[in-house]
Amino acid sequence: MSPDFLENLAATVGQANLLTSHDDRVPFDTDWRGVLNGRSLGVVRPSSVEEVANIVRLCAANSIGIVPQGGNTGMCGGATPDSSAQQIVVSLTRIRAIRELDTSSNCMTVEAGLSLAEAQMAATGKGLMMPLSIASEGSATIGGAISTNAGGVNVLRYGNMRDLTLGIEAVLADGTIWSDLKKLHKDNTGYDLKQLFIGGEGTLGIVTAACIKLHHPPSSRLTFLAGIESVESALAGLDDIRGRFGNIVESWELFSDVSAKLLMQNCGYEKLPVQASHPWYLLGELALHGDGDEDIWAERLVEMADRMRCDDIILATSQSQRESLWAIRENISEAERTQGKGIKHDVSVPAGSIPELITSVLDGFEMRFADCRINIFGHVGDGNLHINAIPRETGHHIKADTAAAISELVYDASAALGGSFSAEHGIGSMKTAQMAKYKRAPALNMMRQIKSAFDPMGIFNPGKMLP
Repeated sequence: MSPDFLENLAATVGQANLLTSHDDRVPFDTDWRGVLNGRSLGVVRPSSVEEVANIVRLCAANSIGIVPQGGNTGMCGGATPDSSAQQIVVSLTRIRAIRELDTSSNCMTVEAGLSLAEAQMAATGKGLMMPLSIASEGSATIGGAISTNAGGVNVLRYGNMRDLTLGIEAVLADGTIWSDLKKLHKDNTGYDLKQLFIGGEGTLGIVTAACIKLHHPPSSRLTFLAGIESVESALAGLDDIRGRFGNIVESWELFSDVSAKLLMQNCGYEKLPVQASHPWYLLGELALHGDGDEDIWAERLVEMADRMRCDDIILATSQSQRESLWAIRENISEAERTQGKGIKHDVSVPAGSIPELITSVLDGFEMRFADCRINIFGHVGDGNLHINAIPRETGHHIKADTAAAISELVYDASAALGGSFSAEHGIGSMKTAQMAKYKRAPALNMMRQIKSAFDPMGIFNPGKMLP
């Protein structure tokens, strides 16, 4: 490394935007869960794509690794530096402009550091909707959501970030600014290169801007919470609605009685707003587009509940009630965190295989891990569940060997059903061993070839995603 490397970085972004002291670096060197604690050489905060390009050139010339970081809300360490003090964190939160909001083409071109919540508000202000919704949307950024191919609660109707991204701008390993910010839904002119960066976790380049697809919002929404007896009931209800009324379901969220108990124990809930306790709970939301009176749809939903043999259901009758129902779902992760450091699993299987997956995991778990509980919740409509192990005693930790055995149980059960060990959280540094175990060799070889072609020096996010 050149002795004037840090001076040159400071000259690029301004001394105030190069953070090198320990206290200044800690929020960027530590993942949001406090599980991983890295040690970067420094944190650099550019304000333009041109500054990013200059940073990349300096790092390439000095063989310094680059860790791109958005809101630092990732779950797998993809935005956390290692402990070598030989990597630079490039925080993109100052690159945050809304370059264009095109209401005639239903899209917006925004910079990578803009938060998802800000993008949502900007779209709403023009009568449109940016539908990606995740619990961390107040901090999570557009660039981070693209780099991890974020999912969330609305995937069922609108797709994940891959489905919402029309074009991107990125800085490549030699400092080239590649701009492909097209608004086109159809562009059949060779390889769709942007797809390599979506879900690429910053290993091929740094995403600095994107053109995002927008939707017209529904005229109204029908939101409900139901207590149900089985996972099969949730799947049957979804099939019932889709079969009779088409693609009107925005969200179909499942959580267990363990989630409910954690909410009551750790988040101040006396009880959930249904009449009784149930093995499972279903939070659903329907998007209505001028489809008639809401009362008619409420009646149809009650009819569906009757066919599911569910007589314990509450409908939101105001925006505040809707927000209260969604807060239940969104507070589950906080309830887990209050309980103690757990082991998180983000898996997917074909939706019809969800009951078999849950049975397999619970049967194996109950026989082996008495000190932990399994908490299951997630996006049942698209086959994505979070199957998390948490300590039974508040504040306790799960031992490393126990955590490894639990993860193996969950991932093996998912793989046996044709599933994935990472549905929406990505790989980062925490799941590279699973990539080596579950990803087939031809796929890994192609991924390594792509990495080598885009980043021959290996400066982008070293040690992430590829084993």
